[in-house]
Amino acid sequence: MNKKDKYGLEFIKLKNNGLVGYNCIRKNHIVDKNNLLQFLTYLDESATQFLLREVNFYLNCVPDLSWTPYDSMVLEHINLQIDYPNFIIDGQSYIFPLTDIRDLLYEWLTFLQS
Repeated sequence: MNKKDKYGLEFIKLKNNGLVGYNCIRKNHIVDKNNLLQFLTYLDESATQFLLREVNFYLNCVPDLSWTPYDSMVLEHINLQIDYPNFIIDGQSYIFPLTDIRDLLYEWLTFLQS
């Protein structure tokens, strides 16, 4: 099962007057902790790649557990924080595994490039 389905997300491509937009929404309009993952809507291809580099750095270099949490600078209006091995969105108490976020970002990037 891919991460999009695991978290109950749906990726939608919108076309209007020659413009294309991309949305990440919850399937069946469910409201729960996984709504936090809809931050993907605000990531274009470049921002997605940037956040992937940040996430992969932490996953690939086996960071020292004493490192302080890292605040991503990819979005200004949503706080995305890497607190290895977790990912925190807007300071909420629900955390996501960093490996799941990496996989979800790859799925989002593939969708954006389709």
